[in-house]
Amino acid sequence: MAFGGLFACLPDPRDRRSDPGEGPTPIPTPVAVSKPTYAVARGIVVYEQVLNGRIVPVIDAGLSFKTGGIVEDVHVEQGASVRAGDLIATLQRAAYEEDLLFAQSELEIAENRLASMESRIAIDRKRAGLQVAVAELDLDFARSRAGSSPTPEQSYEISRLEIQLELAKLELDELNTTIDSSLRTAVDAAKLRVAEAEMALEKTSLVSPIDGMILLLRISPGSVVEAFEPLGTVAAVDQLEVSALTGASTMEEMEEGMPVTIRLASRPSDEIQGEIRRLPFPFGTGDRADDDASFRIRYEDPVDAQYFDIGDRVIVRILIAERSDVLFLPP
Repeated sequence: MAFGGLFACLPDPRDRRSDPGEGPTPIPTPVAVSKPTYAVARGIVVYEQVLNGRIVPVIDAGLSFKTGGIVEDVHVEQGASVRAGDLIATLQRAAYEEDLLFAQSELEIAENRLASMESRIAIDRKRAGLQVAVAELDLDFARSRAGSSPTPEQSYEISRLEIQLELAKLELDELNTTIDSSLRTAVDAAKLRVAEAEMALEKTSLVSPIDGMILLLRISPGSVVEAFEPLGTVAAVDQLEVSALTGASTMEEMEEGMPVTIRLASRPSDEIQGEIRRLPFPFGTGDRADDDASFRIRYEDPVDAQYFDIGDRVIVRILIAERSDVLFLPP
């Protein structure tokens, strides 16, 4: 009986009547969002590009031998000042010198043979000329003795002397044109061999193509080099400018003569003015055959070059376009 009374006190789970205190969920009132406002102003709008660049010489040239071989001597050091034509290095050249000596001796022999032949012909020509003179004298004498009515014997003698004079003249004419062509050909061929040997010997010397300073030299005695292998650089260090690279799309927007601001990366507060001197082909006047894809910037005042050294890293700001009194919104 005790248990039955306990169960009678529990609520019936089937009773699903709602709490009278509960009501429908209210819909929130929307909050008005304030719209931003911007101040419109007029001013200058500038479109510019900021790029990195390097200080480089205006004039430089690569160094390379025109033939391969083993380096025998290096006559200057990196950093040395040189003049155009100064000898920088040489290859082992004993074999080239022997070839030149042999070619020169062959030329000397051929020239001596030709000179000997020309000397003999000159003597023969002189002798033939004297024979012509004698024949003319004999003929003149015979004609003067015969007078206007020569005898048959005198007529015969005059005719014979006329023939002798013609023969003497013919011999002289032959000597004026008779030179053994093979001797002249031999001399010409020997001269060509000498020129080739001299050129081959000359290729074993590395000389400076311009006045300047040796910025880079990667050879020493005993080095093995190939023909036209890049071995160093010589540059005119008294003429400097800025070299920079950028994409083709940016270069299409640039023009030679555009103003540029140059700043040393280590001293960004110091600014120097310049302008684009040259754009590479096809964007400017750069040489089509030149593989240098950089564009060059010169200083507005050449005196400003003194503040830079070759290799300095700089920041360049290029003014592409500028418009004044433009109506614009803040970013």
